[in-house]
Amino acid sequence: MRSEDLRRKGRTLLFVVSGPSAVGKNSVVNEILKIDRTIGRIVTCTTREMRKSEQHGVDYFFIPKNDFLLEMARGNLIEFSEVYGNYYGVMFSAVEEKINSGEDSILVINWEGFLKIKNAIKTNVYGIFILPPSIEDLESRIKIRGEDSPEAIKRRISMARKDIAKADLYDFCFENVDMVATAKSILEKINDIRHTSP
Repeated sequence: MRSEDLRRKGRTLLFVVSGPSAVGKNSVVNEILKIDRTIGRIVTCTTREMRKSEQHGVDYFFIPKNDFLLEMARGNLIEFSEVYGNYYGVMFSAVEEKINSGEDSILVINWEGFLKIKNAIKTNVYGIFILPPSIEDLESRIKIRGEDSPEAIKRRISMARKDIAKADLYDFCFENVDMVATAKSILEKINDIRHTSP
């Protein structure tokens, strides 16, 4: 399955969610999926270590770096990127599975991945960008997580500013003050699109 086949078969809706590190993307998406069981999640791959709060096959497929690079070499990834020394990517097979199932789906990736996905599939792809209330709030969330050194936090904040500058590339933006409220607002927009999409 390659991008031309995805375009030809694509009849379902794909919602791509992005935002800076620690903005709560996965928490919001998990809440959306809990509320609406008719939306499927496309699980991405990563070479980074699994956090205590995460589950393999639910939040990500956590795979060794050598295996990831092999999938890259074989052309099995529709998009991939390197972030903070770790690789992230989306398998063609994962997108194909959702398209063939006829199930609307949601995918969490960065803005570069969103552009690659949109270029590959062309139609029925909608971008949703999640914003923090402020950079200060975002920095506080990163510190509370307790997984980064002061230097790493500075890098993440610098990257977050660059990510937020790309928000205009997306169809819709939502500020994440309260995770449940944000999930409900996004789901309302998703249902609006479902009802109006040809």
